[in-house]
Amino acid sequence: RSHFGSSTFAPCPRRKTLLHNKYSMGNTGQKVHHLLDKIEAGDSGAVEQLWDALDKDRSGSLSEKETADLITQLTRELREGWDELPPERQTHLAKSMMKYFVQDKLDPERSGQIDKAQFTARLMDILRVEE
Repeated sequence: RSHFGSSTFAPCPRRKTLLHNKYSMGNTGQKVHHLLDKIEAGDSGAVEQLWDALDKDRSGSLSEKETADLITQLTRELREGWDELPPERQTHLAKSMMKYFVQDKLDPERSGQIDKAQFTARLMDILRVEE
């Protein structure tokens, strides 16, 4: 399972299947799998190569659908691999994601303003755990 960016853990054996199905067009899925392994091993240059593999039309940006698919797939992989991560890696990932999670839940429009009704409803949403 994935360990996202950690060079101290083995590469994800399931990622090839997970991402190959999502991004496969010829060898693209295998390429994505290989690049993610390189990134996990600390190869920052592989990020550029991964971008090139995902930006199929070379437009310089991912389409709305490509972005949504990527986020969905990475989220799924994180959730599926969570229980197998060492506790210290879980703690690190949870702490790094917490601010963004709370911000997105409390102020999803990023307006910088939240009224009492929004706060109440959104705080309750934060405290619910999705399985």
